[in-house]
Amino acid sequence: MRRFLLSAPVLLAAGLSIQPAAAQRSGVYAVEGRGADGTAYQGSATLTATGPQTWRMTWRVAGETTNGIALTVGKLLVIGYVAGRETGVVAYEVMEDGRLVGRWTQGREGGVGTEVLTPR
Repeated sequence: MRRFLLSAPVLLAAGLSIQPAAAQRSGVYAVEGRGADGTAYQGSATLTATGPQTWRMTWRVAGETTNGIALTVGKLLVIGYVAGRETGVVAYEVMEDGRLVGRWTQGREGGVGTEVLTPR
C-alpha cells in the first residue's frame, strides 16, 4: 500500500502535465472583468503559444499593456504577470466553447478579481 501512495502523486502530476486544454487556442480575446473592489473593466488580450504547454499573454485594458507567461495544467491556464510595479497571477478554466473563465489577484492587498476572455 505504501508503494501505491508514493506513486499516486507522481502519476497524477504526469497526467496533468500531458493533458492539453481541448478548446484553448492562440488568438485575440475580448476581456470583461471585475476588480477586487467590484469595478468593471473591458479590453482585449492576445494569447500566443510558445510551446506545447506554454503561452505568452498580452492584455490591453484602459490604455495599459500587461504581459505575462502561462502554463497549461489540465483544463487550467495559469499566468504570472507584472502590471506596473506589481506582480500578479490569474488562473483560467478553459471552457468547451473556447472562453477562458478566471480569477486573479495582484499586489500586496490580496483581493480577488474575476475575468472572462471570449475568443473573437
